[in-house]
Amino acid sequence: MKKPLRLSEVEQPEDPESTHTGAPIEPAAEILRRSFERCTLPGSHPALVLRDLTLDTCDLGNAALIDLKATRLELRGCRLTGADISGAVLRDVRFFDCQIRLGRAFAARFERCWFERCDLREAEFEESKFDRITFRDCDLRSARLLRTSLGTTDFRGSRIDGFGVSPDLLAGAIIAPEQADIFAEAMGLTILPAPTGKPKPTL
Repeated sequence: MKKPLRLSEVEQPEDPESTHTGAPIEPAAEILRRSFERCTLPGSHPALVLRDLTLDTCDLGNAALIDLKATRLELRGCRLTGADISGAVLRDVRFFDCQIRLGRAFAARFERCWFERCDLREAEFEESKFDRITFRDCDLRSARLLRTSLGTTDFRGSRIDGFGVSPDLLAGAIIAPEQADIFAEAMGLTILPAPTGKPKPTL
């Protein structure tokens, strides 16, 4: 079994060639080695390629980034509420303090991605594949991970009440003891205290 992902194992973006502040991000087929602060990316941008980017307090809310290819990104304090990255492939992406509530990532692939203090309530990751992912101190309440492979996904420290998973794809998931009841419920199990006292004889 693979070990839980450490933040130091997620590759950081290379040094940016330019910095942009407070303006819309210019759409292009590829956006490489840039730093953005308080920028926006509205609208639909299918098959966008992002590599070696840093985004600080940027607004990507409700953006449609279908079939996105993202490698070595760091996002801090960004708004991605309602953003759609279905079909995307994300490798070595770090999210810190991001708003991703109601985000959609249908049939996406995540490899070595780190989420810390992110709001992922009611986000949809159905039919996706996770490979060495960490959700640290995140809010995943009512998120949907149905038919999603959770290989070495670390949920420790995150809120997972009411989230949906597929019991046959839980192998490799990493949880804290206090999360066991929630996972058991998601698997359809009922946990009760051990019976006390001697059993009564039957006639």
